[in-house]
Amino acid sequence: MLLASCETPRSRKQSFYSEPTTVSGSAIFAKGRLPAETEAEHLRSTRTSPGLLRRAWLELQLGKPQAARDSAATVLFSSDHVSAKDASFARYLRSEAYRLEGNQESAAYDRKVARQLALDPDLQRRLLTRSTASKPAAASPRGTIAIQPRSAWNPLKANRDNLERMKRIRRVTIHHSAMYFRNTQPRAAASQIARIQREHMRNRNYGDIGYHFLIDPSGRVWEGRKLEHQGAHASGSNNIGNIGICVLGNFVSQRSGQGPTRAQVRSMEQLVVQLMRQYRFGADALYCHSDFKNTQCPGPRMQPIVRQFARKLQSRGANSIAANPE
Repeated sequence: MLLASCETPRSRKQSFYSEPTTVSGSAIFAKGRLPAETEAEHLRSTRTSPGLLRRAWLELQLGKPQAARDSAATVLFSSDHVSAKDASFARYLRSEAYRLEGNQESAAYDRKVARQLALDPDLQRRLLTRSTASKPAAASPRGTIAIQPRSAWNPLKANRDNLERMKRIRRVTIHHSAMYFRNTQPRAAASQIARIQREHMRNRNYGDIGYHFLIDPSGRVWEGRKLEHQGAHASGSNNIGNIGICVLGNFVSQRSGQGPTRAQVRSMEQLVVQLMRQYRFGADALYCHSDFKNTQCPGPRMQPIVRQFARKLQSRGANSIAANPE
């Protein structure tokens, strides 16, 4: 009994952990008293900005850039009123994660924004010097974007008897899911995509989810229907040779609507250019769902963004992407 009573306080002391309560370089980048993996586990359920940013830093140390991006994105996009201080750290951590993944363009963008916002002296020093998180991964081929595999959202088995082979791919169409969605966590996005598939298969009698790709609020791109199969997103013959991209969210103008996140827009643009290069079509083959049907899709808050992007590509001679993929 005496031994047990002597050991209990020490065990409690060893397991005690207090997450950071302020956003500062000394709190976020501090050398931890616990192993990084142990501390990250303590922060697994945190919802505070200091906790999420600290977890993102630890995930970088553990070589988990995707997890670090998720944690930082939660700070950036879970609220419409993120402070400049929180955003500066989140942008820096995302830039480090992108760098480790070989996505140098996105890394440079987030690092630039972080420099514009940063007031913390420790963060400013890090932004002025080469990263010290860990050795960068090999760069990805130019123009590529990471895509979460279909298996990541645990889909129902597609009904191949109700699917048609894709004809020559020659165009791409942008949609919204028409359901308000702000969650940046991968588990929530996977659940939302699975919900869309169930609705498409059970209520619309589709052979699978209608879209080929889906983009969540953190900018993560998910594989939907296999590209070997024609989509079910633009009505009838409009689906022929047409890749469907669904941006998760409800981009209407009413109170129930929202705007796409910057991360979603950037991922949409990168994915479209990647597909143009791969399948040899130009900016004149970029459509909104409303081009084919009397519908608001992809929503008044998304459609102008798509139109502007198409004009930008055309002004840059992007129809020549097919002939100049590099």
